[in-house]
Amino acid sequence: MQFWKFSTLAIAALLASVSLVTAADEPAIALADSAVLKLTAANFKETLEQNPLVLVEFFAPWCGHCKTLGPQFAQAADDLSVSLPKVKLGQVNCVEEEELCKKHEIRGYPTLKLARGPYQQPDEYDGPRDADGIIDYMQKMSQPPVNIVADVASFIEKAKAEIKPFVVQVLPKAAHAASAALNETFGEIAHLQRRHRTHYSLEDDKAIKAFAKLTKADLSGDKAKYLLVHPGKLDDVRVFDSENLTQELFAEWVSNALVPDFGDINRDTYMVYMGSTLPLGYYFYNTAEERAAVEEFFAKKGKELRGKISFVGLDATQFGRHAEILNMDPEIVPLFAIQDNSNGRKYGVNQTEHPSPSTETIEAFIDQFLAGEAEAIVKSEPLPTPEDEDYDENVTKLVAHNYDGVLADESKNIIVEYFAPWCGHCKKLAPVWTELGAHYKDADESVVVAKVDHTLNDVDVPHNIEGYPTIILYPAHGAKDPKTGLRLGVVYDKGRDLESFKEFIELTKVSGTEEVADAVEEDAPEAVEEDVEEHDEL
Repeated sequence: MQFWKFSTLAIAALLASVSLVTAADEPAIALADSAVLKLTAANFKETLEQNPLVLVEFFAPWCGHCKTLGPQFAQAADDLSVSLPKVKLGQVNCVEEEELCKKHEIRGYPTLKLARGPYQQPDEYDGPRDADGIIDYMQKMSQPPVNIVADVASFIEKAKAEIKPFVVQVLPKAAHAASAALNETFGEIAHLQRRHRTHYSLEDDKAIKAFAKLTKADLSGDKAKYLLVHPGKLDDVRVFDSENLTQELFAEWVSNALVPDFGDINRDTYMVYMGSTLPLGYYFYNTAEERAAVEEFFAKKGKELRGKISFVGLDATQFGRHAEILNMDPEIVPLFAIQDNSNGRKYGVNQTEHPSPSTETIEAFIDQFLAGEAEAIVKSEPLPTPEDEDYDENVTKLVAHNYDGVLADESKNIIVEYFAPWCGHCKKLAPVWTELGAHYKDADESVVVAKVDHTLNDVDVPHNIEGYPTIILYPAHGAKDPKTGLRLGVVYDKGRDLESFKEFIELTKVSGTEEVADAVEEDAPEAVEEDVEEHDEL
């Protein structure tokens, strides 16, 4: 559930514009004497067969961002050719190699992919795009995903020196024979996460005992255990307590275990909190003294309630307006609020009754929330009336107060536009949406064309809203999410013209929620969205 993002796009755009100016005269294509391999359809597979690790840039010579990346990519290739000669960087010119780029589903430039052999689909590259960053990334990718501990003394020194959280597999000798599948799964997990954290495997009983003494963790028994260790906190490890080790379960557990018992959200820690699936309790403060006064309380509660809820501090002098996103008054600080990331609902200590809530008040509120007794603060526009300035008789206006009621009618095929008032693409869509509503009002009463201002109404959506407009069709008598009970919809991603919408609706009415998008014409114009990120406060 996406709940907030930093407003960094303006800075990024400025930096990008500066980069493009300085790179305007630089070629996107690496010079002939550089270490960058020129990859074509004729040599692509052979190159991957002969080299265990290849970073491939799919580019177009006219692309400004490719020109910016070009010199950095070439510099990284040249340096790696000396330090790690088995690691290669290569380029595919998509203007000349159109079919090869189509095969690898290249939709924008530059696209970077990491290849490990010719028989596996290359992975998306998610690393930096400067020379030093590329070199560091490729060095990490060239190492084994799991570090098997051979010297426990050396490992303990490394563990003490780690500056990022790391993961340890504890595999006692008694578990070796029965743990082949677990070991393989852990290797796959480590492979996927190696850029973000280091993975160790303790497989010697003496080494396990030594590490147990250091961490004060119970590592006895004859079954594998998995630990996440925060730097500087070797005596307070997080233990994965499920015997069912799968990539999905472990990834979710790690995303939550990475969150400290109590910390601050800022630009450095943002992604850690963003990745957690747990409810998040926010304490807004104005001064360092206010934060210090609750530090011990929240650290204790965070440890006590691990796996249930996380707690975080937020400096209101910098990020106070985020309180509005939580449906709280940013002018009344300190304040405490909770966002349930499973459904996006917000809860807060009453600011009128408790303008500066005590830890006792906060603790009682946390207990109330965990017991399911807290009442959510719902943001909603007023119910629509024909007298409203934006009233449209052809389009049903949804607000938080009527949203559930409209979607509860499962006899209707309901297509909803989730929009933002500042969104230019939404404004352009408005007359088409009215025309679509008018068509179905006359042609088919089972189809409801609706819209909701997603910035002013808290509504439950079965999909992440990452850009505007997002359009979702909920088929009549369609499937529901077994966990939430929400109607499952089909996200529309084709052209924004009347005929494309009508064709999509007619196909969906026939086909239900399965593979509807694939049935719409492939050559329909691609939809464009405005990213939510551009207009979020924090």
